[in-house]
Amino acid sequence: MSTLTALSWDSSLEVGNAVIDADHKETVELLAEVAGLSNTDFPAGFKRFADHLRDHLAREEGLMEQYDFPATPIHKHEHERVRRELEGIEKRLAAGNLMLARGYITEIVPDWFINHKNTMDSATAAWIRLRGGQ
Repeated sequence: MSTLTALSWDSSLEVGNAVIDADHKETVELLAEVAGLSNTDFPAGFKRFADHLRDHLAREEGLMEQYDFPATPIHKHEHERVRRELEGIEKRLAAGNLMLARGYITEIVPDWFINHKNTMDSATAAWIRLRGGQ
């Protein structure tokens, strides 16, 4: 059973930062939407998800820089890894590997999302609060 089956937005997914939480809510909603798309509509849905994820990661990095988060290099390095992975999946999807891209959406991203939210994003949000941010 994939994590996606159990992944739906609720307050347990919040980290306590309005910007990050709004992005996380959209991420969860897009994952569910894209997973349910027909094979014909899936590539366009995947592109919407990929564009969102890139913007989401960039907003987090902006917050880290704004609040001088000490672990920015580590957190940003993980974002870079995800960007490279996403680019590889996009290339394979463009070459016709729909099954790989669907697996990424239903298995890889949900597991990564929960782990990343519980570790790096929670620490980032806590730091922002300590520095007087919301």
